[in-house]
This record gives sequence, C-alpha cells and structure tokens, in this order.
Amino acid sequence: MKVLIVSHSDSSGGAARATKRLLNALTRNHNNNVKMYVQVKKTLDNHVIGPVSKVSMLLCMVRARVGQLLINMQRSSNLSLHSLNVLPSSMLNRINNSDFDIVNLHWINGETLSIKEISKINKPIVMTLHDMWAFCGSEHVVTDSDDARFKIGYLPTNRSHQDKNIDLDRINWNKKVKYWKKPFHIVTPSHWLAKCAQESELFRNWSVTVIPNAIDTDVFKPISKKVARKILNLPLDKKLIGFGSWMGGEVNNKGIDLLKDSLSLLFKNDESLLQCVVFGQERPLNFKDDHYPFLFQGQLNDNVTLAILYSALDLIIVPSRVENLPQVATEALSCGCPVVGFNTSGMPDAVQHMKTGYLAKVFESSDLAYGIKLLLSDNALLEIMSNNARDKAVKCWSQDIVALQYQDLYRSIIENKEF
Repeated sequence: MKVLIVSHSDSSGGAARATKRLLNALTRNHNNNVKMYVQVKKTLDNHVIGPVSKVSMLLCMVRARVGQLLINMQRSSNLSLHSLNVLPSSMLNRINNSDFDIVNLHWINGETLSIKEISKINKPIVMTLHDMWAFCGSEHVVTDSDDARFKIGYLPTNRSHQDKNIDLDRINWNKKVKYWKKPFHIVTPSHWLAKCAQESELFRNWSVTVIPNAIDTDVFKPISKKVARKILNLPLDKKLIGFGSWMGGEVNNKGIDLLKDSLSLLFKNDESLLQCVVFGQERPLNFKDDHYPFLFQGQLNDNVTLAILYSALDLIIVPSRVENLPQVATEALSCGCPVVGFNTSGMPDAVQHMKTGYLAKVFESSDLAYGIKLLLSDNALLEIMSNNARDKAVKCWSQDIVALQYQDLYRSIIENKEF
C-alpha cells in the first residue's frame, strides 16, 4: 500500500506538526510506503518532498502571498485565519502522475491545492481536518451555533452585518459545493469536529471517522520535575502553570484574556508562589505586565525541550474558545502534566474531568481559576492525575495506535474502491 500525505508544510504550525507526526508514525512500520508532499519543507526527512528549485520555491511563496492579498477584498468580523485556495498549482499533476494508492490531504491551505484541483485528483482521497475550513467558506474557525452558515448554507441573507465588501466566504463555499460533488472520506481528530462536519451542509452525508493526532510517547514522557526545572533554569520554589500557543498571546481564540482574568482572581488571594510560563512565541510588543506573573520562554523548536518543559510544570492551561484536539494538551498529558481548560469543542477528547485535569464551565474565568487552585492545592490529587494522564496518552495517542487506525482506514477504502 502506497500512501501519499499532502500538507502545506512539514513543521510550520500545529497542523503541520500533527501531519509530520502521522508520517513518522506510519514510517515506523517499514511495510508502509509513505511519502509526504509539501509546499514548504523545513525538515531533513527523506520521506518529505518539497520544491527543489529556487524558482519553484519562489512560486510557492508568491502564490501563498497572492492568496492572502485576495482575502483583503473581504472585511470580516471573524478575526481567525481565512484561506481561499483558488490559485492553480503544480501539485495536482505530481499527484495524478504518481503511483500512490491513496492520498491523505491535511492542512492544504496557503494555496497548496485549489478547491477545483482537489476535485480532479484521480485517486481515493482521505481529508484530515485540523480546523473547520473544509466545510466553511474561507474561515478556519467559526462558532458552531445552530444558525452557523456552515450548517444552513452561505446565503446572501445570513451574512453578519459587521462584514463588508465582497462576501468571499459565500463565494468560496459555493465553489466547494460546485466542485466537491464526489465525496471523499473525512477524518477528524476530535468527536466535536466530527459532529460539526456531519452537521455541515457540505459534508452532511459523507463518511467521517475520528482518529486522534499521534504523539511520540517515547519522547513526550515524564522526567523529574526538579531536574527539568534545573535544565530550563525555572524556579524550584514556585507553582508553575504553562500556556503554550503559536501567537497565542495575540489571537483572541486562544483565550489568553480569559487566562488573565483567572490569574487576577487568583492573585486577589495573594497566590504569590504562582507563575505562568508562556511558550510558543516571544513576548508580544503590545503585552503589558500589570501584575501577571508571566515568564516568556519564546518558541521551542524541538520536542525534547518541549517534553522537558511539560515535566517542569505543575499544570498546563488551555483556555481556548475553540479547539480541535489541542496538541499542547496531549503533549502535556503524555508527560504526566494535568491540563485545565474549558469544557468546550474538542477539549473533552483530551481531558477527562477530575481524572487527567479540570474542565471549567464554558468561558467562566472564575471556574477556571477554581480549577487551577483546586489542583495546585492538592499534591496527592496532582500525582494521581499525572499517572492517569500518562496512561491515557499511551493507550490513545501513541504512534503505533494511531498508525494502525489510519492503515485500517486506508486499506478499507482501497479495497472497497470508495472513489
């Protein structure tokens, strides 16, 4: 069985990291013939194939840039990332002229493949969703309310009154309706995203399978908290909570404002031994300290350092408003670090309430603060949760477990010729 994975990148962003981890999981079994096509290659993995010439690299950069410039024709009140995927690429011919048995599309935005080109792939397609773009218009993240446009269709009458200029969301959604006539198999890492896909007007009658993102549990594993803190030069005498996200301090969806509100409540009770370690980005230029005890670690580029950081922390906080299956949470849990977040979207797939962490009432900063304080004040409970977290990660997200689920899905689609 020859499998082709397609992604915009092999390392830039959470979706790219999740996709690369799937590649790693599949290639652990030498019976698998797996390659990965990308527009932006940053690793040295021989299984990853990216643009070779400087001209092709330049074209990829220009195409992505033009795509983002086109988005500016719409003024949207939704501040999440938007993508059109309308520009032709060289990727389609490479796919169709190859001898792969099945194609697994992942995060293919940045004009990696156009909507029309996806419909012309002449092989069975599995599309793994890392956000909501596939069944929305051009938006990557939206609320899943009953009147969400992805559930009832992008009509001229149901656009937000705050949005201005051309309705690119509607145009893009109609393009998907036009070209994606022949269903392909959808994979989502969380049950929440699967439910959204099944409730969408576009994918309502399509096959959807839930398969989580893989974690290398041999790398993401617990080590001594004291040793980890000494390696990273973190305080030994404080309770440390972590907040990790690429650009998380500047993206509303990641909920750092909710975390700040929670810390304000905690510090009313003089939690002077508490500090929050922020990783995944440098200190934002517009960030004001006030009285928040933040330590900025910057971007951590290797998994070993990340694993050490998780082991150094007492808790990880994931205060996001919308999440699929957050890798910050699954990585932390694999290292035995309990997670506190809101009981929303894909978080329940990651965190078992009062077993591996705490799920607060949706967007209630006071309950988030309560959960943080509850866990930090009970060392015995933290230790039980730490052990439960590690067990959960090994049983559900380890590479061999996830690879087997994908292999079974690929094989069933190829054998049943579902395309």
